[in-house]
Amino acid sequence: MTVKEKILPELIEHPSIPDEVIVAYEPLTIETTGGDRDTSESITGTLLLKRMADRYLDGKTIDVFTKKYEKPQAFIDGEEVSVSFSHTDDAIVAAISTSLNVGVDMEAKSREVHERLASRMKSKDEKSTLYEGNSLIRVWTFKEAALKMIGTGLRKPMNHVTVSIENEHHFNAEFDDGNRAKICSFIHQDHWISICYKLLP
Repeated sequence: MTVKEKILPELIEHPSIPDEVIVAYEPLTIETTGGDRDTSESITGTLLLKRMADRYLDGKTIDVFTKKYEKPQAFIDGEEVSVSFSHTDDAIVAAISTSLNVGVDMEAKSREVHERLASRMKSKDEKSTLYEGNSLIRVWTFKEAALKMIGTGLRKPMNHVTVSIENEHHFNAEFDDGNRAKICSFIHQDHWISICYKLLP
């Protein structure tokens, strides 16, 4: 791996993001010259979280532990905090919260999702207005952020999450076990970013 240059993570301050969540974005600055994609994404995600803690949490050190197919675990001064990160081909976004459980997903606004996927994404209780009023790639980010928050990622089918509209930037998620969470969603740097969150137990 080669590090091109050190770029400070850009703090995202969209009004829909809860005050308890720190979200930062940066273009990918590390090129991988081999190895698998999961390892590369774990490394770049961990590095971004460390830079965020240093920059936006008063220079604190965050310890991040990643395991394939599982949600990253993170600790600050021995206390567990919730973290999540997401990649596209050219950028990365990450979220940290000390009081909320968080999951984040980001996709390029221009990415096409085949219409046939809509039937696999849609839960039986969702209203058609969710799909009529939002691009499929945006709905994808709602669902993946929610599944990342609960730690399953796409190992659990997207139709196990029911999303309803609150307003332009806020949505509700209900899981098949009855648990509920909130989602905020917005465009940043030509990407849809969605963050799913709920109070930590």
